[in-house]
Order: sequence, then C-alpha cells, then structure tokens
Amino acid sequence: MPLTEPPPAAVKAAATPAVGLGWIAVMIAVAGLNLRPLLTSLGVSLEAVRLDLGLSSAGAGLLAAVPTFCMGAVALVGGWLIGRLGIGVGMRVALWLVAMGCALRWAGLQPAVMFAATLLGGLGVACGQVLIPVVVKQYFPGRAALMMGIFTTAMNLGAAVGAAATPALMNGAGGDWRPALGVWALPALVAALLWPARLERARGDAARALPWRDPLAWRMALFLGTGSVAYMSLLAWLVPFYVAQGHSQAQGAALLTVFTGAQIAGALLVPPLAQFKRDRRPALAITLALLMVGVAGFWWSPEPGGVLWAVIAGIGLGGSFPLALTLPLDYAATPTEAGRLSALVQGLAMLMGALGPLVFGVLRDGYGFPAAMLFLLLSVVASFLIGLTFRPPPANEENPR
Repeated sequence: MPLTEPPPAAVKAAATPAVGLGWIAVMIAVAGLNLRPLLTSLGVSLEAVRLDLGLSSAGAGLLAAVPTFCMGAVALVGGWLIGRLGIGVGMRVALWLVAMGCALRWAGLQPAVMFAATLLGGLGVACGQVLIPVVVKQYFPGRAALMMGIFTTAMNLGAAVGAAATPALMNGAGGDWRPALGVWALPALVAALLWPARLERARGDAARALPWRDPLAWRMALFLGTGSVAYMSLLAWLVPFYVAQGHSQAQGAALLTVFTGAQIAGALLVPPLAQFKRDRRPALAITLALLMVGVAGFWWSPEPGGVLWAVIAGIGLGGSFPLALTLPLDYAATPTEAGRLSALVQGLAMLMGALGPLVFGVLRDGYGFPAAMLFLLLSVVASFLIGLTFRPPPANEENPR
C-alpha cells in the first residue's frame, strides 16, 4: 500500500529537538524504567491478590492480561495518538496514566477497582511502548538497535526492581499488597514531570493510517506475538508456578528477579553486537534457542534447576525482544513510517501476547501447570521458526520488503 509522507522540510523541522540528544536518551531510559513495575509487582503478588479478591486462576490470568490487551489496542491507534499529541506530550500522558493506575491499586480490595486500576496503568504502558520507537527513529536513526537495547534494558531493570522490591514492601506493610503495588506511582510521576514535552513531529493523515495490507507487518506481528505469549505468561505466572512447587512467596519473587535481571544482561550484550550486522537472523536464532531451553527446563525439570532455567530464559528473552522491536525500524524509511509499522506490529502482537496469561490460567485450572508450561514452549518454538524468515533489507532500497 503506498505510503504518503510529510514534506521533507516538515520532517527536518520536527527532528530538531528543543533539548539535547543526551537528555532525550536519558529520558528514554527513565521512561523504560517505569513501564514494567506495573506488571512485575502484580506478578510477584498475584497469588495473594487472587486469594484476597476471590478470583479463579483464569480470573487472575485475565487480570494479568489486561495491560497487554491495552498494549495491543492502543498500539493499533498509535498513529492517531502520535498525530494528536505528538511524542512529547504523548509520553507525558503515558507516564501520568501509569502513575494513576499504580496509585488506584492502593484502593484495590474490590475486583472492579483492581481491574480498573490495571486497565488505566496498562493504557499508559501501551502508549509509552508505541511512542518510544518513534522517538528512537526520529532522533537516533543510525543507532536504532543500540537505543532500543537501552530502552529494553531499562524496562528489564524496572521489571527486576519491581519484582525484587514488592515482597519487601508487602512485608513492611504487614502483608498488605495494596501499598506495595501503589507505591510505584511515585517514580512514574517523577518521570512524567521530567519528560521533555517539546518533542513534536509532523501531524496529519499520514501519521494515522496503518499498513494493514502489508504482509511483512503481519509476519512481524506473528513473530513478536508468539514471543510475547511466553514473556507475559512468565511475568504473571512464574512466581505462582514455583510457589506450587513448595517454595515461599519470597523465593518465587527472587526467581522472577533473577529472570528479569538476566534479561538485562541479554539486552545489554546482544543489541550492541547485532548493531554491526544487517542480518538479524543469527542473533534471533541464538537468543530464541536460549529461551526455548529455559522454558523447556521449567517444564521438564523445575527442580532443582530453577535459577539456571531463569538465567538461560532471561538472557534469551532479553536479547531477542529488542531485536524484535528493531525489525520495524529496519524496514521503515522514515520516522512516520516507523511509527505506523511499529504500531501495527506491536498492536497485533500484544493482542496475541495478552492471551498468554489468560490461556495459561485456563490450562492451570483444567490440566495443571505442566500443560500450561508446554503451551509456552510451543509458543517459543513458533517464534523461533518465524524469526528465521526475516532476510536483511536490501541496502539499496529505501523501503525494502
């Protein structure tokens, strides 16, 4: 489908930031830090939340899936969001929503309140994930893989901090999970105040249309979606899975911290190395193979190798996720097209990924944890096979397919 771009002068003018590139890079990392505690703080306390709210495993899985559903739905209207708000104000709104969602969880003893709070925060996370790739493409076009690696490293660090600190916060609150989840509003509020609002980009119809007829976009979405099924499911269910093996809540939370910490290592190591190669397939194959080994280990032998499997799976996921987010930037010619392609790919992928925690909970209710873990393994195998199909875009084509 032909793509209409704004006049070059408009793009050039929009690419001139009101603040330095160094500060933009710092704020990309700060934003990333605040886009995961909403998820991991719930993951480490999910069993306590489920019992207090009287939810089934399927109901708890649905609660954990809400932010991912938001990511998918918001991403599909990301072009409209960018066109209406711009990337400066848009990111501020995103971080405000995260802060409001976390704060509302403090009053979450009713299921409806907890679902509403998670929905609100999930909308903020979704907006942030749509807008950051556009910022990267616009201001760091020659270092897209590196900057997406920094962004995902920051997200993984935020996830690890959320997983590690929430149990201690619960203990400090006498076992009450509400303040332990609500306190994450504070760093999100600070990030919203610090984010530079004067980052604008061209507006209009070109920023709103999504490339629905592009088969490459659908293939990228299927690739990212199958990986997201495993990622979102492990964030939500890894702690309850190990609690069911006889471990304490604190031990399960420590394992989730190891898993998210290993993702930081993967995100730090893989994207900078992949930056020097236009063909992403070797790096994708290695990292997704590691993720397969880790998930297979959880399924076949959760004891005593839990820490080992968490490290292997975390490195694989941490390395593959930023590369998957970079693929739309590789195939996009301009920031506008990058935003549209990323929005469609992330939207469809996150809608797929949202099914992960829900299906996992349904399988746990019906067949137990082994069947649910097998479901995750099959998802990673599918992601591995699809990832092998992405040949490097020809260097002499402006918009390769």
